[in-house]
Amino acid sequence: MRNQELARLFEEIGLMSEFLGDNPFRVRAYYQAARTLYDLDTPIEEVAKGGKEALLALPGIGPDLAEKILEFLNTGKIAKHQELAKKVPWGVLQVMEVPGVGPKTARLLYEALGVDSLEKLREALERGDLLRLRGFGPKKAERIREGLALAQAAGKRRPLGAVLSLARNLLEEIRALPGVERAELCGSARRYKDTVGDLDYLVASLEAAKVVEGFVALPQVKEVYAKGKERATVFLKNGLQVDLRVVPPESFGAGLQYLTGSKAHSIKLRALAQDMGLKLSEYGVFREAVRLAGETEEGVYAALGLPFIPPPLREDQGEIEAAQRGELPQLLELSHIKGDLQVHSTYSDGKNSLEELWQAAKALGYQYLGVTDHSPAVRVAGGPSPEEALRRIEAIRRFNETHGPPYLLAGAEVDIRPDGSLDYPDWVLRELDLVLVSIHSQFKLSKAEQTRRILKALDNPFVHVLAHPTARLLGRRPPVEADWEAVFQKAKEKGVAVEIDGYYDRMDLPDDLARLAYGRGLWVSLSTDAHQTEHLRFMELAVGTAQRAWIGPERVLNVLSYEELTRWLKARRGL
Repeated sequence: MRNQELARLFEEIGLMSEFLGDNPFRVRAYYQAARTLYDLDTPIEEVAKGGKEALLALPGIGPDLAEKILEFLNTGKIAKHQELAKKVPWGVLQVMEVPGVGPKTARLLYEALGVDSLEKLREALERGDLLRLRGFGPKKAERIREGLALAQAAGKRRPLGAVLSLARNLLEEIRALPGVERAELCGSARRYKDTVGDLDYLVASLEAAKVVEGFVALPQVKEVYAKGKERATVFLKNGLQVDLRVVPPESFGAGLQYLTGSKAHSIKLRALAQDMGLKLSEYGVFREAVRLAGETEEGVYAALGLPFIPPPLREDQGEIEAAQRGELPQLLELSHIKGDLQVHSTYSDGKNSLEELWQAAKALGYQYLGVTDHSPAVRVAGGPSPEEALRRIEAIRRFNETHGPPYLLAGAEVDIRPDGSLDYPDWVLRELDLVLVSIHSQFKLSKAEQTRRILKALDNPFVHVLAHPTARLLGRRPPVEADWEAVFQKAKEKGVAVEIDGYYDRMDLPDDLARLAYGRGLWVSLSTDAHQTEHLRFMELAVGTAQRAWIGPERVLNVLSYEELTRWLKARRGL
C-alpha cells in the first residue's frame, strides 16, 4: 500500500512550493491531495486500476495531480518533487514542520540565520539569535522552542490511525508468505495505543528461515537492519520500522502475549509466574522443562490463574489485580455502536452531501448520524451563520422525512470563545438536536483561564457534549491545560457528556482522561469527526481508546437506539 509514501511526497511538494513562494492555490492543492491519500483506506494502486477517471473521483484530485499519481505508480518518483528538492535543502523541510514555524518563518530563518536543520534551529534558539530578527519576540521564540521539542518527540512515534491500514495490508502480505501458518499484528498497535513507534508481527511456522527470507524481500522494504533465523528488523520506504518474530505453532499464544506487551504488563506477569514456581517466556508457560501452556493466549493466562485480559487493558494499570479479583470490565465493542455523533457535511468543511452521508451511515448499519457542522468562528471551515444554521436545520429535517432511517441529527460543533461564551446564540442552540462545544483557538491560556472558559460553556443549558476536550493534535499541538477534575465534576452536574474523538490525529479524550471521566460517572460520546465518508472508519479508534479507558457499553451515547438517544438529548433540556 503506497498511499502514505505518495501522500508524503505531495506534502513535501506543498511545503517546498510554499517555501519558494509559489501560488498559494497550487500549494493548497498539494496539501489537500496529501490529506486525501492519508485518509484513503483503499490502496491507491487499486484505485488507479480504474484509470485517470477513477483518480479524478477522489476528493481534491484534479488532472495534474492524477498525472503525478500515475507517474509515481509507474516510476516510483515525481519529477516535480525532484526538481524542488534541488532548490530546498532537505533539513529545511524538517524545520518547516516544527509547530510554530511553517514555510514562511522557515524561509526567514534560512535566509537570515542559515537554519537548514533541526540542530541548527536548536542552536539558534539557545544563542538567542531569533530574538534579533524582526517580528520575533520572546513568546514566539518560546513557542518555536516548544514546537521543536514536540517535533523531536513525535518523530519517534506516529499516530496509530495514520499507519493502521498500512499495518493490516502488510499483515495480509505476511500471511501469504510461504511457510506461514498464522500471523498477527502485535505491539502497541494491537493495544490501540494512540501512537506507535514501530510495527511488530508474530508468525507461527515450522519454517522460520523461509518466512524471514520472504519477509525481508517484500516490496515495501527499503532497508534490512537485522536478520536472523527466527527474526528480522526492516525499515519500510516510508521510514517505519517493522519487527518480525517467528515461533513454533505450539508457542503462538505465548509469543502473542509477549509481543503485544506492554512491557510493564509482561514484567508483572513474569513475576506472578515466578511466585507460582513457573517460568513465562515467548515460548510458553513452563514448570521446569514441562510446557503447561503456549498455543493460545487464553491458555497462557489460565495457566497463571487468570482470565483472558484484552490487549487494550495491558498497561499495568490495575488490570492484573482486577483479573485476580474477577472484576475485569465488560468492554465496549465496535458491534455495540449504533451511530456516529460528530460528522461534517458540505454545509461547513465536510466533503460530502447529506445524501452521501446518509448512504454511508446506511452501509454501516447505523441508526443515526450526528451532522455537526462548525459554527462561524472557525473561518477556514466556512460554518453557517446563525440565520443559515436555521435553514440548515430545516433542510436536515426535510431530508429525514423523505429518506427515513438512518436518521440525520441536526447538530452543530459550536466554538467556545475565549471568555466561555458560545459561537451561536441560544435561539439557534435550542433548535438543534445535538450541540457539541469545543475549543479551536486560544490554546495557550493559563490553566485557570482555560478551566473558567470550559466551565462557563458547560453552564449553557443547550449543550449536550464537550467535544475533543483537550484540543490536542498528536505530534503537532499539545493538549490545553485545564483542571479536568473540575471540568468533569461540572459536566456531571450539568448532565453533559464528554467525547472521545477518534479522528486519527486527535484521539481526544486520551485514554487516561477518558478513564477518569467515565469513573466519575459521566456519559461518553464517540465520534470520528469525519470530514468525508472515508473517515467514518475511525470509529474503531474511538472504541479502542474507550477500551483502553476501561469503558463498557453503559453510559455510552452511541450504544443507545435512535429513540433512546433522542429521549436522552431532550431530557438534557428538561423536555
